Amino acid sequence: MTDETTRPASAERGEATLFLDGQALGLRPSHAAIEEIELTMDRGLVDIAHAALGSKLKLGEVAQIACALIREFGRATDNKGAAATNPKRIARLILDSAGGILVAQKTLAGLLSMAVTGGYDSEGNLKPTAMMTTEEAPAVG
Repeated sequence: MTDETTRPASAERGEATLFLDGQALGLRPSHAAIEEIELTMDRGLVDIAHAALGSKLKLGEVAQIACALIREFGRATDNKGAAATNPKRIARLILDSAGGILVAQKTLAGLLSMAVTGGYDSEGNLKPTAMMTTEEAPAVG
């Protein structure tokens, strides 16, 4: 699924990495990916994030979420393999991976939690922190 012309996921851009069956797959939580996830699952993002945090998602749901985020990463990086991935393949990779569905769900839970708390902009980029500094000491604000 990797394409030599693309870059790896960048934490500075808000992208996470899901390791499936030895492959590092980038995840990009853009508006398009989130909208696809909500429409596919017929649930709101807050509900989906809450279910992921509680490890209550089914394999198919985890695969749907991961697939939307991987496809969006693929589109953003011109990685044709990632952009064309499908949930059935991702589900198989999850089952074949070390940690299986639990590790995949925990990775997605962290990313979705940041999305529901305003940690990303609509393009899937990590927002700057709300930390402001003064000459004396850092001040949160």
